[in-house]
Amino acid sequence: MSSSKAVRERILEREVESQTKARAVSPVRDPSDAEVRRRAFEIHVQQGGIRGYDLDDWLEAEKALTEKLHR
Repeated sequence: MSSSKAVRERILEREVESQTKARAVSPVRDPSDAEVRRRAFEIHVQQGGIRGYDLDDWLEAEKALTEKLHR
């Protein structure tokens, strides 16, 4: 086997090993709908319970919870 072929095989083995280790780490989860719903309601109440901002409250809650989980 030529030395360049052996080097390529070792590099490929390391890449596969690296990818396997990366997958072995527990996956980061997204917040559940129930968690987002609860937080969105908290935001709604904090902002005075004004109607018509449900989507904004939901998106804000989802963003905040996702950032919290991914830290």
